Amino acid sequence: MDNLIPLHRKSTCEICLSQPRSLVEVKATAQSLKQGQLLLVNLANLPLTTALRISDYLAGSAYSLSGQFTEVGNGVYLFAPPSISIQTAT
Repeated sequence: MDNLIPLHRKSTCEICLSQPRSLVEVKATAQSLKQGQLLLVNLANLPLTTALRISDYLAGSAYSLSGQFTEVGNGVYLFAPPSISIQTAT
């Protein structure tokens, strides 16, 4: 019976939640993308210029890994590694 394949496989998807205050904190957070984790980042309470720098840095990180990103709320972004696809409902 070594040829049985389970019908329901457990997914080991992890989400890293982050509310960074500076670009220095974001560099360590971006490592989660390299490790294959989803990254949910809240930038809503930051000054606009800081929030833009952080979102640009993380978008570039996701892009360089062939990942994806999208804004899911006002100042809240979801970054995904290439192994996870972001799909929006229409």
